[in-house]
Amino acid sequence: MKWKTVTAICLLVVLYLVMGAAVFRCLEQPHESAQRLAILSQKLEFLSRHSCVNQSQLEELVKQVVSAVRSGVNPTGTLTNHSSLWDLSSAFFFAGTVITTIGFGNISPHTEGGRIFCIVYALLGIPLFGFLLAGVGDQLGTIFGKGIARVEKMFVHWDVSQTKIRVISTLLFVLFGCLLFVALPAAIFKHIEGWSELESLYFVVITLTTIGFGDFVAGGSEIEYLDYYKPVVWFWILVGLAYFAAILSMIGDWLRVISKRTKEEVGEIRAHAAEWTANVSAEFKETRRRVSVEIYDKFQRAASIKRKLSSELGFSPAAELSLPKRAVCVGVNDEREKNEKELQGLMMPLTRNGAMFMNGLDPERGDISIIEHLK
Repeated sequence: MKWKTVTAICLLVVLYLVMGAAVFRCLEQPHESAQRLAILSQKLEFLSRHSCVNQSQLEELVKQVVSAVRSGVNPTGTLTNHSSLWDLSSAFFFAGTVITTIGFGNISPHTEGGRIFCIVYALLGIPLFGFLLAGVGDQLGTIFGKGIARVEKMFVHWDVSQTKIRVISTLLFVLFGCLLFVALPAAIFKHIEGWSELESLYFVVITLTTIGFGDFVAGGSEIEYLDYYKPVVWFWILVGLAYFAAILSMIGDWLRVISKRTKEEVGEIRAHAAEWTANVSAEFKETRRRVSVEIYDKFQRAASIKRKLSSELGFSPAAELSLPKRAVCVGVNDEREKNEKELQGLMMPLTRNGAMFMNGLDPERGDISIIEHLK
């Protein structure tokens, strides 16, 4: 990829980021300000109702609550009805989010040993998961490819063009994948987690695109889950990521094909332009050559006619008539005018004067006259 293309894409991404930042700012900043005012008013109301608690004590409690939330602990309720975030199924789900690079952020290691192990575990697990994702993606591509081939065979019998068949089969592939890996899981999460349709769809898309904000996490609510719920969610993430990888790979193939076709078309246009330029240049040269030849032929014809007339009138190159002696100017312009006048005289039509032919010049004025007696 050329530097100009890279620069253009970089500018496009920057503009896209600026546009996204402006939209998110307009949408989210008013909500943030409203929440800040709401918590401030609640704190003031709490202090007014409980005079035994001062502001510093309340702020200390709030800091502890915030620290607990950041550690993944839900501070609401009592200690008896809380499930551990580091039981086997939760730890399995966390390990899966590490090697898939999703990283929801709802839980994270807080001990030195846990952080060191997380670094090593991620460095080894991410490439391993990449190989697994590639293999699953190839298998999904093979399965969907066979399905697409069957669909194309059905459309072939209906006399549909190959381009339309490919577009329709690809759209069916995308729609079936979205139904299987996006719409159906969103409905399941809505039923189990108690989310709305938008929240469920938001979680599915944010998860399968490996963004993973952590504001919505499957298995993070204060409800009783089955032990295999989180492992099943992780396997859904694996297959869904493979599907999205196949979609992105297909889009990349399309873009490469379009780019290749565009380059070929540009090359053809340049070739036609170069050919047209060469043809125009050749035609111009040929026209100039023909004009030069025609002009040269005309001059040669005029010279031949002059020589023929001279020979018919009895002139010989050795015995040319000379002008009468007269005072002449040695200027170049006078000499040129005299030569033009002599040539003009030679080309004048002959007139008969008795037994002689004259070329229209008057000997009495001292001009040269060509005279020959008729034989």
